[in-house]
Amino acid sequence: MPASDKNPEKILAGFLEVKNKYGLDNEKFLVLLGMVNLMSIINLLEKRATGSGQGGGVRRPPAPQELVPFMGMFGGSKARQSGENQVK
Repeated sequence: MPASDKNPEKILAGFLEVKNKYGLDNEKFLVLLGMVNLMSIINLLEKRATGSGQGGGVRRPPAPQELVPFMGMFGGSKARQSGENQVK
């Protein structure tokens, strides 16, 4: 589905065409819709994290300022320090 096509009726018609083309039963069709929904959520979160309106599709590592709320979670800073001590 093209990203520029925002008409819900056209999008639904496209999904129903895919269902008929591949002979999907209702259960498999719902799994397909769930996967599309999950990918849309991931795209939305990625756009929020990068702060851009464009979903370029290329993932990048998070910048340090994006990680500030997660600093120290799961013992990250302590684990890093103990790892550095082991290397010495």
